Amino acid sequence: MYSQLAEWHRRDGRLTILLYPSDEFGGQELPSAEIPGFVSEYLPLEGEGVHLMAKVAVNGEHADPVWSWLTTGPFPGEVGWNFDAVFLLDAEGVPVGRYSATELEKLDGDLSFLVGQS
Repeated sequence: MYSQLAEWHRRDGRLTILLYPSDEFGGQELPSAEIPGFVSEYLPLEGEGVHLMAKVAVNGEHADPVWSWLTTGPFPGEVGWNFDAVFLLDAEGVPVGRYSATELEKLDGDLSFLVGQS
């Protein structure tokens, strides 16, 4: 997943990637202090366009507002695991797709289409 994100980031520098770690999925996430080192092996955290957020809840009443908005509005449904919800928003911030890690090819096509429009 991270290598695919890195490829998209290299392809078009206008792309903004927001990464939200969460401990909701069986303790699969690294401890907070280790996440930046892991992610920076794939994505440039110091540069523009990639933002590693603090750990958040993505489901339920304590969900981060961004996740609550995405999973109750445009693409309803709880997040089932840590790579189950990748959201694509256009340049105006309008959500245009929700994908899982198994749908990266479809996401790639939709992203290419959006980049081609701008």
